[in-house]
Amino acid sequence: MKKENGASIIALILVIVVVIVVVGIGLHKLFGDKGLVPQQIETDVEYNKTEIVEKLNLIVKEKYVLDYKYASENNQKIEDIYSADTVIKYLLDSKYIEQLKDINDNLVEDQYFINPNALNSDIATNVINENGSNSNGTKLFKIKKLEDKYMIYFVNKYGEEEELGELIMNPEV
Repeated sequence: MKKENGASIIALILVIVVVIVVVGIGLHKLFGDKGLVPQQIETDVEYNKTEIVEKLNLIVKEKYVLDYKYASENNQKIEDIYSADTVIKYLLDSKYIEQLKDINDNLVEDQYFINPNALNSDIATNVINENGSNSNGTKLFKIKKLEDKYMIYFVNKYGEEEELGELIMNPEV
């Protein structure tokens, strides 16, 4: 009888160890580097990055349409009232973007921080909150002027820039 109890305890311990291993493997499949949860989060981030570009370009397009209408009603040329400089000024005045500053609080020429909260985009705001930008300022979206184009970037916590697209200053209507 004592041998049977000893064998039962060993069998129970083996079953527990096997269950723990199986649960560990399952958790790793769900939450590991290539697991289902991290892949879902990455998909959400990519969607939000695209949304930032689309929303900014929509705002620029709306500005262009309003300026075009104003120019038509007042017998003016669109070129006289609409330019890349006026778009940047409009985005700054509307708080969609802010002038980027360096570590010494000096303005960085032709670079702007994108304020996702001002874009009225819950999903875009959630990306910033998930990435920690509001807490430590290490991840952000920005616009940088390169020659005659304004490019939109995502900057990760290591300072690495990922080009997301172009801010289209002369949209087709």
